[in-house]
Amino acid sequence: MPTIRLGLLVAVLALLLASSVYLSAQGIRPWPEDSRYWEYEGRPVLLLGGTDDDDLFQYPDFENQLDILVACGGNVIRNTMASADSTRPWAFARVGGKYDLNLFNDEYWERFASLLEAAHSRGVIVQIEVWATFNYYRDNWTAFNPFNPSLNVNYTVEQSGLDSLNVSHPVRADNPFFRTPPGCDNNRVVLKWQQRFVDKILSISLRYDNILYAMDNETSVSECWGAYWAGYIRDKARQAGRRVYTTEMWDPWDLRHPWHLRTIDHPETYDFIDISQNNWQEGQRHQDALAYVRERIKDNPRPINNTKVYSRRGGDDNWLDPRLGVDRFWGNVWGGCASTRFHRPTGRGHGIGLDVNARRSIRGIRQVLERFDLFESHVADRLLRDRAENEAYCLAVKGRQWAVMFPGGGGQVLLDPRGAAGGVRLEVLWFDAEYLHWKEPQVVSASPYLPLAPPGLGRWVAVVNVIDIEGR
Repeated sequence: MPTIRLGLLVAVLALLLASSVYLSAQGIRPWPEDSRYWEYEGRPVLLLGGTDDDDLFQYPDFENQLDILVACGGNVIRNTMASADSTRPWAFARVGGKYDLNLFNDEYWERFASLLEAAHSRGVIVQIEVWATFNYYRDNWTAFNPFNPSLNVNYTVEQSGLDSLNVSHPVRADNPFFRTPPGCDNNRVVLKWQQRFVDKILSISLRYDNILYAMDNETSVSECWGAYWAGYIRDKARQAGRRVYTTEMWDPWDLRHPWHLRTIDHPETYDFIDISQNNWQEGQRHQDALAYVRERIKDNPRPINNTKVYSRRGGDDNWLDPRLGVDRFWGNVWGGCASTRFHRPTGRGHGIGLDVNARRSIRGIRQVLERFDLFESHVADRLLRDRAENEAYCLAVKGRQWAVMFPGGGGQVLLDPRGAAGGVRLEVLWFDAEYLHWKEPQVVSASPYLPLAPPGLGRWVAVVNVIDIEGR
């Protein structure tokens, strides 16, 4: 009898392991010691990324993209559940020329599963966008989208309340597809098929512990839509014995817009905050917006993510300026954000993806963080005296260490080593972010301020360490 019981126990344990082979108690979650940052595999992590496409599972060479990303120190990707056009598979299969929402397209879902497996094996976090907003408007909706009533066999225009033609920009939010949940239009005809799509995503993604969930991309829809899906996904995960983390990405560039408060002010609905659209702002305005969010959530801090960092000026389509993206990317880290990722260069992507500038930025930040304790630090721009607008930004580990980032080189600020006693001797290490090179350290004294002036043009970071306190 004991042998039989032991054999049964072993069989049960084997079944549990097989069903949760990718899960652990150390999956992605807000770091328990400081919920401004993420934790993965039991350690705090700063998420840095960039890829040449967004629906990366549809990208023909996504494993090479992941390898390049990891090689330069990156660890996060964005994946929209999208099909940009007719050349990429959609989620449902066609029968007799029309989609049948009862039937999934195996190619689409196999690609998705392969991406998640490849990312997990490399320790890369995936931020999934469940509803690829731009797929539900204009040509993508009218000609290709399986949920269009004229393109499927499951419901008609009259039954669904959905139009078969749409010529609007998504900012108008006039597709009733995004008003189906209870509290909105309560459109049960369409909602059940939407639930089926989300259930299929979760049947794959819940196998993994490296997944974050964003409801939409640049959305302008009613708050009842995102809140419904955030709750739906969390409930489904809970039923599977999982804890997942959700957010929404709003369209306005100004983080003070009331729509952003639906996320910022509602931790009971959204577990983290995606502020990608702030990455249209520049310089001091960009950083001031980060300060606004930090202040607003100071009593209940959560990770602040940037899954899209743009490299154009205010939506200007004429040319890319990599410097803009690089400025915003570094600025997000010195603004206390938990993630920052370069947007794609393809199409009207407005980004630099994973080009040489992006890779240099990721490497540079990782090199600085080898010598600076980010996860013990806080934003401390107030410690910089005689500072001009957008001249320098400061992270500080109180009384012990400071990292002062100069976006453009030139100029000078005075660092107030607040928290350290008088007579402090300091080590100053300068990092050239253009050439990824450290200069020889200097030992100086602060009396009472430490003058800091970059050794040259371009981006520089000064890492300042207390090395001893005189008289002790």
